[in-house]
Amino acid sequence: MEIKYTKDGKKVAVLGKLNNNQWIVQEIFVANGQEFPGGENFVESSLLDEPAKSWKAENEKKLDKRCEEREGVLNKLNEQIEIKLHSGYAADLINQFLEKYENIDPSELQTLFDFMSGKITHLVFGMYGGYKIVSLVDGLKNEDVYHYTRFEGLNLVSLFGCMEDGRRWPGQKDYSLNWKINQYHDGSGVWRPLYPCRSFEDAKAKIDELIADKDATDGLIETKKKYGLKNPTEEKINELRKRNIEEQTKRVEAAKNKLAEAESKLNRL
Repeated sequence: MEIKYTKDGKKVAVLGKLNNNQWIVQEIFVANGQEFPGGENFVESSLLDEPAKSWKAENEKKLDKRCEEREGVLNKLNEQIEIKLHSGYAADLINQFLEKYENIDPSELQTLFDFMSGKITHLVFGMYGGYKIVSLVDGLKNEDVYHYTRFEGLNLVSLFGCMEDGRRWPGQKDYSLNWKINQYHDGSGVWRPLYPCRSFEDAKAKIDELIADKDATDGLIETKKKYGLKNPTEEKINELRKRNIEEQTKRVEAAKNKLAEAESKLNRL
């Protein structure tokens, strides 16, 4: 059985030749994966050895291939753009650091050398209302204290890379060489100011330095008593007492006025 194809894309079996220009054919159908001639015989004047492809179908196939190629090129370009952008961000950040530290005094890095050489023995923490001194071991050990004490490593210490108020990127950067310590070993917790010291006496001197220009507070007075510091000075402590007395006087006067107002309303009943 000779197989040919019509111009409109039908697969046919040639049954015989009608004349020099026409053939009697029967269309080929498919059922259950098997091909077989079926339907009525018909006359076809033009037969092809291969299925004909329309210009539109062929052109769409070419366009699809071009689109696929261009999509691949576009994806690669987007990847390159992303890499360049990230590299640009990193370069800009590095340049900002380099510009900030261009004329830095190398002595400011002495604390880093002291850390690495084991000369740091105590740490000063900035706490709410005051400061406290702890040993290096007690300051760095990371323990889970919610249910029971469990050693989980060392708290993360940062020299720079954190913003001034302890939050993380993004935002206004702080490029000063300020030591900070994190609540956890992986940097996922709260950051607090940290002042590494080479002895307990150095730690006390550091606190005195930190609070020298600050107004006295109850927390700073407790810190002074605890560590026998010079600051806050008696003058600043007296100023705090004076402010407290003035504030208490205002509250007393306000309470008296409120009482008088209440008595006045009561007398009008």
